[in-house]
Amino acid sequence: MGIRSAASNPAYRFVGLFALYLAIVAVVYPWLTESWVTPVRMMTTATAVIDYTLLSLVSDEAKISGNMVELGNFGVRIIAECTGIFEALIFLAAVLAYPTSWAKRAIGIGLGVPILYAFNLLRILVLVAVGRHWHAVFDFMHLYFWQATLILMITSVWLLWIFKVVQRGESNTQARA
Repeated sequence: MGIRSAASNPAYRFVGLFALYLAIVAVVYPWLTESWVTPVRMMTTATAVIDYTLLSLVSDEAKISGNMVELGNFGVRIIAECTGIFEALIFLAAVLAYPTSWAKRAIGIGLGVPILYAFNLLRILVLVAVGRHWHAVFDFMHLYFWQATLILMITSVWLLWIFKVVQRGESNTQARA
């Protein structure tokens, strides 16, 4: 199988484009977080404030100091990697690589990125609660469980977009023909 025949196969083309876009993300992400310091700082602050606000709804022990969110005697510092930017870029790469219209890609990005951000906020809330109440398992949850869960979440939101937006539009078009 040559490059030309592989490029004409939608599955191979998706894999190739996705790998290319992920390579671009790997190069752009460090530059993005270093060059766009103010927007990234605003995103970390917003993430900390939202998580603090949600925690304060359920506990009087919630505190915030800059980007440090605390629950009782346990706190986490919200850094750029806690904002979901990287996860959104991976999702963006998958959506852009998928063979569909630009309008459907825009819907995927417009709905998917906020869903991933909300999930990331939930991740931080759970981590703070785990750190506060079950400190011994915090590192496992932070380093392993939630990393795997974020991959699953990115994949799930991407597949949901394919089934509910991309294929739904295609099945409606085929039903009319």
